[in-house]
Amino acid sequence: MNIFLIVFDTLRKDHCGKTYGNHWIKTPNIDEFAADSIVFEKAYPESLPTIPARRALHTGLRTFPFNHKKPELRTDDYVEAPGWNPIPPHQTHMAEYLNGKGYTTCFVTSTYHQFKPNMNFHLGFDEWHYVRGHESDKVSARMLGTRGEIRKKIDQYVLKETKENKLVVRSQRLILKKYLANRQLITNEAEFIPVRTFNKSIEIVKKLKKLKNLFLLIDEFDPHEPWDPPDRFLDLYIDKNYMGNKIIFPLYGKSVPYYDKGELNCMKACYAAEVSFCDYWFGKFLENLKELEIYNDSLIILTSDHGHGLGEHKAIGKVPSHLYPELVDIPLIIKPPFDFRGPKRVKMSYVYIHDILPTIFGYLGAEIPKIFEGSDLSVFTDKPDDQINNRNYSTNGMGLWTLYKDDDFAMITSNDQQNQKLFDLSKDPEWNVNIANTNKEKCDELFKKIEFDAHRDLLLKFTSSRFENYEEWYQNTYLT
Repeated sequence: MNIFLIVFDTLRKDHCGKTYGNHWIKTPNIDEFAADSIVFEKAYPESLPTIPARRALHTGLRTFPFNHKKPELRTDDYVEAPGWNPIPPHQTHMAEYLNGKGYTTCFVTSTYHQFKPNMNFHLGFDEWHYVRGHESDKVSARMLGTRGEIRKKIDQYVLKETKENKLVVRSQRLILKKYLANRQLITNEAEFIPVRTFNKSIEIVKKLKKLKNLFLLIDEFDPHEPWDPPDRFLDLYIDKNYMGNKIIFPLYGKSVPYYDKGELNCMKACYAAEVSFCDYWFGKFLENLKELEIYNDSLIILTSDHGHGLGEHKAIGKVPSHLYPELVDIPLIIKPPFDFRGPKRVKMSYVYIHDILPTIFGYLGAEIPKIFEGSDLSVFTDKPDDQINNRNYSTNGMGLWTLYKDDDFAMITSNDQQNQKLFDLSKDPEWNVNIANTNKEKCDELFKKIEFDAHRDLLLKFTSSRFENYEEWYQNTYLT
């Protein structure tokens, strides 16, 4: 049985086309794939953002509550976040587990954070490829041209500068300066990063097609911002009458007031276009598996690490205090090997990204290591929709904030309980009315469940080298 695990960074569940009820985002290949698969309605990352989520994915262990001792390692990584560390040395990597099961393991990724000094996410793979050039990846030292020419190029992608948004525009310019230096290396669609990621993956599959025990992890950083796909995808969504700048990299935070309606809609169109671009190349990969006649017999898993706020709840990006559905709801779609009639939906059980590794063991019919904290979801191949291991709620952490969610209530809380938002989902399914102040007992009840999942070891303090608190850092990364 071959195994293909595909991870898209920043892919919102509610943007995965008809599979998850969206009728304006075009993802025909995800929709077609879901028709052969088990679709999980309540899937969550457990830890955010990029690196913490992947630690859980690669180990079958929770990264939350971020209480692992941070190693003293020399690095130039600008990201400072709880859990944003290498996989601890005493933990075994996914590739190492599968090597032990006789698998040839391959890794193709453009998620450049995994290759920053000491990260070592490629540990154990028999073959790995790092597809360069996303965001601030250090591929190109600078943009070409005079200072005036460079500024003119950057100014096409930032907000109109005002007295109120000067710092926002400065932030956009700094990140775009590095991104556009990398972007100048792309001269045609074949050179776009998702194209190279999936073409390299297809090349590996063709090379090793005679194997019956290939594991391939494809980890594509798109649709992470900057949202800059080929024009043919943007044309599906952009308002043809919009004459403003192309908002491909918005500032994280409670920054919605800085954008006018046209700019917000442009930003949403750019993200939607990036999703459709990723779907197209995901489809190309599946098409090749079918042509090679290995699709039906393979285990194929599609997921993401988190979503991205696009102005909902007055925030943009990944804001720790805003762990709303647009940020924490992720797709998880599993196509079992051999004969399976889909689609099958699992609506009752809450599941996590760290369930994926034990699920692979389940499909292998192998004994699942006792150290795993995730659950084997392969049981749903034959099992009716139900709660697995009494999973009737989820907890997800980012920084010094945690989300509790069950079918009746959602609570976003700071770990010191000083700031809490409670929502009655039966009356307020959009999470708009905070009732925490009048429901302290309910907040205390739900917080005890958070503490239980955190083994009573919630992180209460995080020291940044540049800012007084984590949330301030995460919203101002590029101001320094």
